[in-house]
Amino acid sequence: MYILGIHTGHDAGACLFENDKLLAFCKEERLNRVKNDGGFFNLQSVDEVLRIAGISRPQVDAVAFTRMKFPVSCFKTGVLPLRDIRRKVFGQQRDRSLGSLMMRTKNLDAEAFLDFPKLRQHMGLRADVALHFSNHHRAHVLSSLRYCDWSEDTLLVSCDGGGDSAQYSAYLYADQQLQQLWGGEETLLGQPQNSGASIGLAYAYATSACGFKPNRHEGKLTGLAAFGQPKVAEQIVALFPVDDNGHIHTELADNKALHAALAVLFQGLSNEDIAASIQVGTEQVVLNWLHALLKKHPAKYIAMSGGVFSNVRLNQLVAALPGIDEVFVFPAMGDEGLPVGACVDYWIASHGLEKLTRDRLDHLYFGWPYSGEDLLGAGEKLGFRVERDPEHVEKTAQLLADNWVGAIFYGAMEMGPRALGARTILASPAQREVNDSINKRLQRTEFMPFAPYVLDVDAERVYEVDQRNRYACRFMTITTKVKPEWADKIPAVVHVDGTARPQIIERASNPLYYDILQAFKEKTGLPTLVNTSFNAHEEPIINTPEEALQALADNRIDFLVCDGGLVFPGATHTAERLMPAS
Repeated sequence: MYILGIHTGHDAGACLFENDKLLAFCKEERLNRVKNDGGFFNLQSVDEVLRIAGISRPQVDAVAFTRMKFPVSCFKTGVLPLRDIRRKVFGQQRDRSLGSLMMRTKNLDAEAFLDFPKLRQHMGLRADVALHFSNHHRAHVLSSLRYCDWSEDTLLVSCDGGGDSAQYSAYLYADQQLQQLWGGEETLLGQPQNSGASIGLAYAYATSACGFKPNRHEGKLTGLAAFGQPKVAEQIVALFPVDDNGHIHTELADNKALHAALAVLFQGLSNEDIAASIQVGTEQVVLNWLHALLKKHPAKYIAMSGGVFSNVRLNQLVAALPGIDEVFVFPAMGDEGLPVGACVDYWIASHGLEKLTRDRLDHLYFGWPYSGEDLLGAGEKLGFRVERDPEHVEKTAQLLADNWVGAIFYGAMEMGPRALGARTILASPAQREVNDSINKRLQRTEFMPFAPYVLDVDAERVYEVDQRNRYACRFMTITTKVKPEWADKIPAVVHVDGTARPQIIERASNPLYYDILQAFKEKTGLPTLVNTSFNAHEEPIINTPEEALQALADNRIDFLVCDGGLVFPGATHTAERLMPAS
C-alpha cells in the first residue's frame, strides 16, 4: 500500500510511505527555492516524492492530508461563501482552508465540505483511493511516536505557534495504548486553546521585535540569547501559568493581547536582552508544563515535536529532567514533518496501533538519490575543474586541515531543517574566526557558532553524550556540554555557555561523510569537523548538482566533494552565473 502525505501550509511538503515505511520526503522550498514556502495546493513536492519512489499517481492507494487548503473547485458549493462560489463557477484558481470551515461549523467530517470524487480527479488519483484528514497536533505527535521504540512510560508532547486551534498537545503511551491528555479534536469543536497562551507565538513576536523574520529566524535568537541578560524572563513566565492537569493558561484575551504585553515588556531592552528573556522564559514555561504532566502521568521517556522543539537549548534541559531515561525529537519537528505524521495517522486508523512498526531512524536521506557522477558530469559540462580521484577522501581531509572550506554533495538530501552530511559545508573547527569568514561568504547574520559532527566512536569522548541524548544527537536536535579538555581545541563549534549541537554519524548511513572526518582526525588529532547547512542567507538548502555548482561559482565555498572526486572553480566561474537568479 502506497500512502501519500501532504501538507500545504507554511513549510509545505509531501512524503510517501509504503505501508508504514517512509520511502521519500520533500519540502516544497527545496524545489521552488522559496524559503518556508506554502499556502497553496498544487505542490511540486508531490510529484517529486512519487518520482523518488518510482511510482505514478494511479499507484497511490491513500492520501493523508492535514486540514489544509484545497482548491475551491473541490469543495461542495453549499459550504462555500458567495465569493468562492463565484470563483468556482468561473473556474478561478483559489484555495480554501478546510480547517477553518470545520472550526466555524463544529463539524470534523471532511466529506461534508469536500467533493471527494472531484478531489481525486483533480489530483489524478484512482476513484477508490482513501482520503484521510489528520489533526495538526496529532500528526506532530504521531511522527515522533513512529520513530521511538520505547514500549511503555512514554510522554509525547507537541508545541508550536498553533494548528487546528491548539498550540500544545500531550499524549501518554503505556500498556500498548495511546491516551490523549490534552490538545485533540476538542479544540476544533468549541474548546479552542487560547492563542494568547502560546509560548511559540511569544518567541515569534520576540524574533520580530529584534528585527528578524518570525517563523524563520528564531534560531538566531537562540544564539543571540547567550550574549544578553534575561531581564524580563520572570514576567514572561508569569503570562503562562500551568495548572495541575498540565494545561497552560493565560489571562490575555488572544494573540494580539500577547503581542501588546510583550511589546511593553521589551520596551527599552537591547536585542540581546530580549533574546535572553524569551529564551529563558520559554525554557521555564515548557519545563513547568512538563513537570505538571509528569507529576500526574509519570514517564521515563519524552518524545517531542512541533516548531518550539527546534530549540536545541530547550531540548537539552528536557533531557536533564529528573527521572528521564531518554528523549527524542522528531527531526522534521516543524510543520514540514506533518505529512509524515498524517501518514502514520492514516495507518493507525486503518490498521490499528498494534500494527504500527515502531523503530528508530537510521538516517534522514529521503530526497532524490543523486550520484557523485551526477555532480562530476555536470561540473565538466559547465567548465569546472573536475578531479576524478580515488584519493578524494584523503585530499579533502588535507584541504580542510589547511583551512579550506568545502561542501559535501552525497546522495539524497536530508529530511528536516538540518544539514546532516548530504548537503553540508565542511571546515576545520580549530579557529573561531572560521564562523565569521563563512558567514560573510554566505551573507548570513548568525550568532550561534556552527554545529559539529563527530564519529560514533568519539562522541562520548568529546561531548557530554549519554543514553538520554545520544539518539537525539544523531539528528542535531539537542545541545550538549563540550568536554573541558576539548573546548579550546575546537572553538568554532563551542557556544558561549560551553555547549555544542553535535551530530553523531555512523559509517553505515554515510560512508563518505564518515571517512572524511576519520581522515581529518588522523591528520590533525581533532575528532570533529564543522557542519553548517549548504545554503546562502535566505536560501533553502541546496538540492541539485547545478545548485551546488552555482554555490561554488559564487565563492560560497572553495571546493565540492562527492563520491568519486572533487570539483573546483573554473577560470571564469567567480564572475558568471550558471542559473537564473531567483
